[in-house]
Amino acid sequence: MGEAKRREELGLPPRQKKVELNKSDRYLSWLPITKSRIKKYPYMGVATMALGAIIFLVSGGANTIN
Repeated sequence: MGEAKRREELGLPPRQKKVELNKSDRYLSWLPITKSRIKKYPYMGVATMALGAIIFLVSGGANTIN
């Protein structure tokens, strides 16, 4: 038995199609990160900068600056 028949027998409405991402919501057209997704994680930028600073310091980057 297919899902459509099962839903009809149970009195449920037809399944809704998945909402597609609005391309205008993206920062770059080829980048799959949207503005609304970024708003869910406000500390992502700070965490990325901290990780970059840690990698920079561990690699000896501070010693190579004249």
